[in-house]
Amino acid sequence: MKLLVRQHLQGMKERGELDVLLPLLLSELGYEIVHHPRIGGRQAGVDVVAVGPDPDAEGAKSLLLFVIKAGDVGRADWDGTLQAVRPSLGEVLDDYIPNRVPQQYRGLPVAICVCMGGEIQEGIRAQWRGFVDRHSTATLNIREWNGDRLANLILSGILGQELLDPDHRAHFQKAVALVSEPEESYRNFRALLDALTENIGADRQGIKHLRQMMICLWILVSNGVDAGNLDAPYRACELAMLHAWDAFRRCPESARVRRAERQEILDHVLSLYLNVSNKLIVGKVGPHTMHQHALSAAVRSRSSLDVNLALFETLGRAVLLGLWHHYIACLSEGERQTEHLELRDQILDLAISMINTNPSLVAPMRDDHHIEIGMLMLLAQACGRLHDVDHYLREVASRLSYRYLRRSHWTSYFQDYRQLARHPISRDDAYFERSTCGSVLVPFVLVGLERLSAKDELEAFRDVVHRVLSHMTQQVWVPSEQTDDCIWRTGQTIGFGIPIPEINKDDSDASLSAEIDAVVTEHDQILRMEAFKRGLVPLFMTACRHHRIPLPPHLWFEVDKADQTEKEAEVSEVGDKSG
Repeated sequence: MKLLVRQHLQGMKERGELDVLLPLLLSELGYEIVHHPRIGGRQAGVDVVAVGPDPDAEGAKSLLLFVIKAGDVGRADWDGTLQAVRPSLGEVLDDYIPNRVPQQYRGLPVAICVCMGGEIQEGIRAQWRGFVDRHSTATLNIREWNGDRLANLILSGILGQELLDPDHRAHFQKAVALVSEPEESYRNFRALLDALTENIGADRQGIKHLRQMMICLWILVSNGVDAGNLDAPYRACELAMLHAWDAFRRCPESARVRRAERQEILDHVLSLYLNVSNKLIVGKVGPHTMHQHALSAAVRSRSSLDVNLALFETLGRAVLLGLWHHYIACLSEGERQTEHLELRDQILDLAISMINTNPSLVAPMRDDHHIEIGMLMLLAQACGRLHDVDHYLREVASRLSYRYLRRSHWTSYFQDYRQLARHPISRDDAYFERSTCGSVLVPFVLVGLERLSAKDELEAFRDVVHRVLSHMTQQVWVPSEQTDDCIWRTGQTIGFGIPIPEINKDDSDASLSAEIDAVVTEHDQILRMEAFKRGLVPLFMTACRHHRIPLPPHLWFEVDKADQTEKEAEVSEVGDKSG
């Protein structure tokens, strides 16, 4: 285990990784953090300032000034640039200690700690010892906190057996060791998170468990990156984000300090999730989306079911990442907003290319694939590019119609892999009606076609539904007052399943979209969930996708009325010219 932690520390970057880990570790070990790392502005060489026992001075209360560097410290890192270790130590001695130490800590002995993920290389050991001997005094010492020391602190503190139950520790070790087996790694990591966050309170013990979760997640992600397999790290980040949010929302607003600590943990998990997602979707998947059948072939299975499930999983991850970038862009300004908008548009292009080069994506095998299709349409709406994906929804309707009519590998509500692998075991009426007894995908497609004004496709699909699916319960799911307490960690679908009446195919004025709008208006509990109050809509969609919970109709795409009127006028004009 120490080797795994040591390797993780060795590969950590200075910004956004080591400078995030160190304050968490020090806080967990009982130190008071006086100064957190920040980007921009002069820091006088100091990255983190803490007050607490100096382990190298028999535990005497001291002021610890941390200078953070990534990896090993070699000759160039020691004195090669203005950002090297020696110039930073000079700033600490000449500026921070004389001018910036808070008044209440001026009487404490000072320890300057050079903190690194690796170690000081032998080539500069002599210079290091000479510098330390020359500047050390009775009240000022210069320490080396290398990766080995950090690994010992992590293992004896945050991950120590006295703090991490032996059973939990076993789950963590299995999750890391089996990172190349995503299902087993995820199963063990989920067991670990369930144990750490079960009945989590608003006390210090609660934040301790969240910090343990954060450190475990970092190590798992690092191991996955080293192994070249980001599947388990992605799923772990997604799950950890949901657990972190649930812990945050359960903390009362009156406990401001604890709530702020949990907000910080949530921000770190979200940042790690975005980092892993971008590496996986943009870095790994993106280059292959332009090549015909490349992603389908990458599944390495002869089963069309395996290919279909893997492609929809990838599509869902991609469009969810795009929606997160859209959300962050809405909260940002200037260059940061532009950066996230460009990533959002790039991911939509990637998703469209994925569909064009992998035909399996127009033929969903499971009814809950409406989640991925719905999020794709939402992303296109956010980009103002519904016209780029409306043909996709039309093609999905066409494929659904064909398979329902021919009773050939039709979409069912089954989610269990064994049931799907055997499907269809029969083409008789009894099995067909049992496997299509309920659906959210069918009403979603009907509403989507109506909102896109795809009149011919809507009429054809309605006719198929009327002829062969009259037994089907078309329904939507909406949250209830209890949903917020159970959706994040466990994914329980506590809410209301609302049946949607079948529209008479001969009634040209009937509107299923209007029926859905009425349901949305009547059932507005989702708007009172804390995630929605804070504008964290992608977080709710993350829970829906991760736990396979139907996408509520509140999150179904809509078409701007003005744009739709203009489009209908253009279609009418083209028809007149053709006539």
